[in-house]
Amino acid sequence: MQLTERLQICLLALAHRHPQQTIDLDEGVLGPQGFRATGWTALDLIDQLQKIRPDLLEAQARLVLDAQQCSIYLIDVSEELPAFHIHCRGRVLFPTGEVVTLPVEDPVGS
Repeated sequence: MQLTERLQICLLALAHRHPQQTIDLDEGVLGPQGFRATGWTALDLIDQLQKIRPDLLEAQARLVLDAQQCSIYLIDVSEELPAFHIHCRGRVLFPTGEVVTLPVEDPVGS
């Protein structure tokens, strides 16, 4: 899946199709934002950005969800390095090509 639209629309699309996925900000691309950089749901990140960085929600973005990557790029910032890494099915693919597998939590707590 690829979607090129404002960041807010990309985050809403992600929330609609994959509500359990989490998002990490890449402060190497965005710079320090003054709030935590990891573990956001799409809707929580929209709420936070509306308070702190509403301009960022209006930025042109490209959401890419496929077998190679789960990322959001801010087109005016960098089309080579993603600004946001999406945890897809317990994996995060970094721009270096490194894949990190995250522990998957059991939703029933067994």
